[in-house]
Amino acid sequence: MVRRVTTNGMMMSYKANLMSSYKMLGQISEKVTTQRNFNSYAESPAKASQAFQLRRERWNTETQITNSKYVTHKFQQAWNCMENLYQDLGNSKVKYSDLLAQNGTQGSGRKALGDVILGAADAAVQTLNSKFGERFIFSGADGDTVPFSWGENANGDRILLYRGMPVDEVTPELEATLKETTYVDLGMGMSENNNGELISSSAFNTAITGLDILGYGKSDYTYTDKAGNQKVVKDVPNNLVSVFNELGSIWAQADPDSGALPNGEEDMARIEALEHKLQEGLDQLHERYVTLDTQAAFVKTNQTRLEGLDDTLNEQIVDMEDIDPADAITSLMWAQYSYNAALRIGTNLLSQSLIDYMN
Repeated sequence: MVRRVTTNGMMMSYKANLMSSYKMLGQISEKVTTQRNFNSYAESPAKASQAFQLRRERWNTETQITNSKYVTHKFQQAWNCMENLYQDLGNSKVKYSDLLAQNGTQGSGRKALGDVILGAADAAVQTLNSKFGERFIFSGADGDTVPFSWGENANGDRILLYRGMPVDEVTPELEATLKETTYVDLGMGMSENNNGELISSSAFNTAITGLDILGYGKSDYTYTDKAGNQKVVKDVPNNLVSVFNELGSIWAQADPDSGALPNGEEDMARIEALEHKLQEGLDQLHERYVTLDTQAAFVKTNQTRLEGLDDTLNEQIVDMEDIDPADAITSLMWAQYSYNAALRIGTNLLSQSLIDYMN
């Protein structure tokens, strides 16, 4: 069957084609204006799904970068505190040794020794109570609680406390603080095992516990005296600040005139043991300092890796979502040319013929 060609039919076909050209021109103009390949999911479901996945991965990566920066700054602050602590306590030990060599047998000199060491212990506590932001650095997972403070035992002697607990008394509550963790996602595949427990190797623990750095509890200490004899002193503190505190307290009790100590030779033997323990504590502090530096270096290297991944994801998103300017402008010019041509054709259409008025 042959289709009857009429002027009205031609006009309807022309109008449909004209609107199609106008619609295409509008779509391409919108792409050039927004610089995007699509502005809704319906325009390109496949690409939109891929773009969403890429953006989600990038959001996670940016969160991990933010976490890395926080951890890096926190560990840098902790590292600085430990460096200052090591320098201050080391200098105090040197000053203590000089005073001991010069005034070891004089009453006033021995009291000065006590003041130097007790002052070093006080300064150490202030350094260890430093904050990063609004949270204490060396308070483990409980950053809202002051880590170190001074208290008294049953005899009225000054003792060191960690979050309100004596550091020289080993209790389940005290040891529990050493197991505290604060894990953050640094892009290491943070995941859980079949029991719903976090796999520790897939995250990074940011909790820094002061007890782990300085030690805790007491132990019997064996040392060799100046005469070459081995001696055992019971209940010597393992905590470096407690060692400073007890050493200073013993010297501070010396008679101001004679320099005699309350317990004579027993106090002297304990002082020798504390002096040896003091050096061991400084060595341990330096080891923890190096360990913290290594952890900070790892976090910084990991942050560099995450920033590289973020750049790669951003490039993929741009390739997926953004237009190619040259192609888009070429398409726009062609669409504009087609639309103008369609308008020109409309002016050349024949007027309605007699046959259009026939039933």
